[in-house]
Amino acid sequence: MGTARPYCPRLTMMNATNQNFIPDQTSPGLLRSAPTVTHQGGGEKYVTDVLSDSVLNNRILNNRIRTRNNITIGTWNVWTLRETGKLEQLTYEMNRYRWTIVGLCEVRWKNFRETSTREGHKLYFSGSDQKHEHGVGFLVHKDSVNTVMGCRPMSKRLIIIRLRATPFNITIIQAYAPTSDYNNEMVEDFYDQLQEVIDQIPKKDIIIVQGDWNAKVGNDAHKNWKETCGKYCNAESNERGLTLLEFASYNDLMLTNTFGKHKASRRWTWHHPNGQSHSQTDYIMTKRRLCSSVNIAKTRTFPGADVGSDHDLVLMTFRLDLKKASKPGQVRIKFDLDKLKDPEVAKAFQAMIGSKFAPLTARDAHTDNDMYILIETFNTAVTESASEILGKHRPITKPWVTSDILDLCDKRRELKKKNKIRKGQSSTRLSTRKSRKA
Repeated sequence: MGTARPYCPRLTMMNATNQNFIPDQTSPGLLRSAPTVTHQGGGEKYVTDVLSDSVLNNRILNNRIRTRNNITIGTWNVWTLRETGKLEQLTYEMNRYRWTIVGLCEVRWKNFRETSTREGHKLYFSGSDQKHEHGVGFLVHKDSVNTVMGCRPMSKRLIIIRLRATPFNITIIQAYAPTSDYNNEMVEDFYDQLQEVIDQIPKKDIIIVQGDWNAKVGNDAHKNWKETCGKYCNAESNERGLTLLEFASYNDLMLTNTFGKHKASRRWTWHHPNGQSHSQTDYIMTKRRLCSSVNIAKTRTFPGADVGSDHDLVLMTFRLDLKKASKPGQVRIKFDLDKLKDPEVAKAFQAMIGSKFAPLTARDAHTDNDMYILIETFNTAVTESASEILGKHRPITKPWVTSDILDLCDKRRELKKKNKIRKGQSSTRLSTRKSRKA
């Protein structure tokens, strides 16, 4: 397997649904305009500007997700939600887990709409205009509904949602890649459209790309893609898996659920109907710079969740871990001015300063540039003279320890070295005398 080559997306035209854009903002939580979505029962409603005065829980504060607390984001290929009561089954299963938002694949509902469940959760979905096929969506927890800033449908395979959070907003992309029944051209178009979406996301946002990629990434690719995928995945990679790795490496993403050292049943996301073959095709990707924020031990599949699908639920536990940046202060050089009390040191310092100032006094400054050069040369002359004659000031930690005492310590150290040298020379002389007598 060769080395990783850069992913070069082809520029394609955005579809007509892209006019529902997610607006950028200078700071998290600033209200702006947003697209309208149609309810199941009719009517329109804005996705954003939904506020609540109460604090929902410790993860939600002032309608913002606190990313420094644990939040759980997942993806699940539910096979279909078109069947009667399938949405109720989905919410019933999710009530058994702690979650914030779950991306869905193969929703198989038409158009772009939103609907609410009996529990208060909200479902955003994007599907085909003609047939009940494919389709992607997001199921947002009732405690996090008010944090939704906007939801943008791209196609029946791509949908984006943006959540208001602190200190950075969260942008999640749910994807459903073409299966092996489609040709490579369809796959390239899918990744080109996905790349355009990523390029439009604000740089400060926390980006999460997840979904069913219909690709196998194996541990044989770990040698060449160590920073992109882990060792705990499929046995071998296929062609679609290499395409996914190229895309992830180009965007500095890592496949988080391939790094956890879990047993096989916690890694497989798809199961063959015969129950004998299993594989990992669903992945959650985050930026590599946020690798310390992902709880790898809790990022895995949950085979206990069941909605009649051949895929398992994949959840990622995320908590933003920021390193406090320390600003370096201004370095100020302190010289040992106490040495100027010695008349000889003071005379030597004056002589050196005078020798360096002599050419400066003879020069006439006519322009501003000459004046700046004169000042800079003056400062350099003083600094060099003080460094050579006076030396740096040694900080005194205790008030009773004076500089004279520290000087005596230095002299004692030098005498100790000389004594060691003398002892070494005397020992060599004795050894030579003994050798001669022998």
